[in-house]
Amino acid sequence: MTGRDKDFGIRSHDRERGGRMFTTLLFAVITLFLLAAFLVGVNAYQSANSMRANADEMRLGLSLLSNSVRTNDVTDAVGVAQGPEGPALVLSEHVDAGDYETRLYLYQGNVVEEYARAGSAFTPERAREMVASESFDFTYENGLLTIYTDQGSTCIALRSVRGGA
Repeated sequence: MTGRDKDFGIRSHDRERGGRMFTTLLFAVITLFLLAAFLVGVNAYQSANSMRANADEMRLGLSLLSNSVRTNDVTDAVGVAQGPEGPALVLSEHVDAGDYETRLYLYQGNVVEEYARAGSAFTPERAREMVASESFDFTYENGLLTIYTDQGSTCIALRSVRGGA
């Protein structure tokens, strides 16, 4: 074997070793890239899911309030009273057993719903929590009731204004 043959064998071995090292390094880089892409995807999914959950919670709270109003939407049902922590939306109901009210108002960081005899004192301890909110307000104009909370606002077109019962 000549010196040239020996050099050729060593160079071939070095090339093969360098090729394996390059392949291993390329595999590691691709693996790290895929791992980074996976982590970015997981974070994007978590953000989108969190936004969806918040929107669902907001819609649910506002839907509960608007459904409560729609359930009690009869002629001359809408009124206002002073609740424990500000204005209360009062929806009156006239039945054979007497007059009753569904009251929506703010109490200790929640919009609550209380069903009681008309004219009785507010008893927030008996009220049912509907929506977590630090604010509650409403406006009534031209048959449109708009309720405002921390989650946003909802508009309810009252049938009773058009003569519906």
